[in-house]
Amino acid sequence: MSPPRTPVPWRRRLVSAFTENLPIKASAGLLAIAMWMLVAAREPIEQVVGVRFAPQLDSNLVLRDPAPTVRAVVLGSANEILKLANTPLVIRRPVAGDAPDTLVVPLRPTDVDVPDGVEVIVRDVQPHTVTLRFESTTQRYVPVTSAIRVRVASREPVPIVITPDSVQVSGPRRLVARLRHVSTVADSIAFDTLPHLVDLDTARLGVTVRPSQVKVSFPFPRP
Repeated sequence: MSPPRTPVPWRRRLVSAFTENLPIKASAGLLAIAMWMLVAAREPIEQVVGVRFAPQLDSNLVLRDPAPTVRAVVLGSANEILKLANTPLVIRRPVAGDAPDTLVVPLRPTDVDVPDGVEVIVRDVQPHTVTLRFESTTQRYVPVTSAIRVRVASREPVPIVITPDSVQVSGPRRLVARLRHVSTVADSIAFDTLPHLVDLDTARLGVTVRPSQVKVSFPFPRP
């Protein structure tokens, strides 16, 4: 007759549960964690990410303030959202040259450009409007046109050279944007070998023109 078994204390059984077959249990635990991370990486999540606001401004527009901060609520897997760290979302809104000095621009999820190769859905944009403030004055160069009549015996047209052939105009942004050229005053000059100083017609332009005079000369000998 065999001797009766001595009961194993519960503490020893508890220790054995955690210490026996450690390599197998560790491998199983790591596999479970890896599977969980793989599933979690593919599970869609909602997250707020930054958006680069890059308005496409007319050449006559200059922003007074830095571009506003814009964020978007996106839906996608963690892997796809992580791609946005290197290729962020972008909003490109065209703004015409006749825009007012202060312009309120509405923003919608459809305005957000998602980079190629990134699979996320833009659910919302924050804020829903941004305010753009432009410089009230600007400057640019425009060509000079001639209103000069050359006094010469021949009726053949006489070519002239204008120096400089473009001038800087500055003033209210809308006036500068509409200006396509600046003309000389209507005058007549005699054909000779010396250059002539001619005023520019700036009386009704409403802008500042520099220089206010140009030189008119003739590239060929007298006909």
